[in-house]
Amino acid sequence: MNRHSDGLTLAALVLAGLNMRPLLTSVSPLLGELRQAMSLSSIAASLLPAVPMVMMGAVALLSASLMQRVPLQRLLIAGLILLLLALAARGVIHDGQWLVVSALFAGLGVGVVQMAMPGLIRQRFAQRSAPVTGLWAGALMGGGGLGAALSPWLSAHFGWSLALTGWALPVLLAIVLWWIVSVPVMQSAESVSMPSLWRKPRAWSLALSFGLVNGGYATCVAWLPDAYHHLGWSAQAGGSLLGVMILCQVAGALLMPLLARKADRRPQLIISLVCQLVGMCGFLFSPLLAPWLWAAIAGFGLGAAFPLAMVLALDHLPHPQAGARLVAFMQGAGFIIAGCMPFIAGQLQALTHSFTSVWMMQGGVTVGLIVLNLRFHPHSYRRAFGQTE
Repeated sequence: MNRHSDGLTLAALVLAGLNMRPLLTSVSPLLGELRQAMSLSSIAASLLPAVPMVMMGAVALLSASLMQRVPLQRLLIAGLILLLLALAARGVIHDGQWLVVSALFAGLGVGVVQMAMPGLIRQRFAQRSAPVTGLWAGALMGGGGLGAALSPWLSAHFGWSLALTGWALPVLLAIVLWWIVSVPVMQSAESVSMPSLWRKPRAWSLALSFGLVNGGYATCVAWLPDAYHHLGWSAQAGGSLLGVMILCQVAGALLMPLLARKADRRPQLIISLVCQLVGMCGFLFSPLLAPWLWAAIAGFGLGAAFPLAMVLALDHLPHPQAGARLVAFMQGAGFIIAGCMPFIAGQLQALTHSFTSVWMMQGGVTVGLIVLNLRFHPHSYRRAFGQTE
């Protein structure tokens, strides 16, 4: 029995979530400075958001054996320590290639934390998994917003090096809190029958949907400030625009799961995807007409889709361990897909010397996501994994 309250666990969950995205969002508003200070190439700039996402996916695909052999609390703390070391190392890095290496190890740390959290939520908060998942996603995106909004200010006052490495401090605080929290041990006495996910089309459909949604997030995080820098905006203004987008992502992540009370999650998913499409079309056709509005609408949709995708996967399998393994598979394959998208976007921009192609790509992907998510009817859940009543 956990001797600590649910409130302390929720506080630790939120603090961990706040540390999951500044490694990505603290870099994108400073790309102009980093290109000059480190001679950062277009390839390296494209890899900075892509590599952590791929590492998150790789860790999630290996999570089944790790979660069986290593206690959950040790996994969480180990992931946070790895993230702490990677961010702290950025204070002594002065070469673009080593910055990419730090992103690799930071992505591994984040991947370890992210693979453990869904199972913890499903076990500890079984009756409130949707809103708690929304809280986790909101904290995750809120941390990204802080990284985008504060990093240009930190760079202007203390230099870009401290603006990057300073995000190690809240990670240290999260480690301390998780050291205090007592995490329940996953039940291992009961043998859980689990289908082979690699051979299940539905598992791959869920992974594709999750990956493309997160690919949209990663693309905006990586390139939205730079896109507006090319339109004449300052680094602070571009970072603030990304901060507004992520603030609205937090709102979407917190609000939509609360509205998804019925077994069918598709209405909320379609609404979130339509919001994304409207925002991307705004960036494409009228980027300077109402940029804050486009950022807010797209951000709300991106934020809402993330926790809904996780809850949708958990809905497919009733047992917490089975659901956690499905989410881990979905995140594994999905984050690898997501990692490819900002890299492709960066290369498209380098090839065309315009961000028009980037927003066209994102608009087309979002239309495809709407079609794909219409297939996820609750009546298909059990059949998709060969379950019987």
